[in-house]
Amino acid sequence: MERFEEAVQAAIDAIPAQFQPYLDDVEFVVADRSPEGLLGLYDGAGALGGGDFPARVTVYKAAHETVCETWPELVEEVRRTVLHEIGHHFQMEEGELP
Repeated sequence: MERFEEAVQAAIDAIPAQFQPYLDDVEFVVADRSPEGLLGLYDGAGALGGGDFPARVTVYKAAHETVCETWPELVEEVRRTVLHEIGHHFQMEEGELP
């Protein structure tokens, strides 16, 4: 596994335990380039909305590398991005995120 993917997996693993059971239907994807410089993107109906397709969180590698100067900074930004996108899944506002 590539170093960036390891950072994403670590961020997923660090999502608080009370949310983990509800992430089974969420697909996490690492992509190189993002549309419009996004760090991440959530696509799905949300945990409360159902839907025919699994939810997807995409984390964009090149965008993170552009905004972060150091590896520790990148790891922290990936963690924030994953939490932000998962917040969309749970229909939570930024201040409600753990």
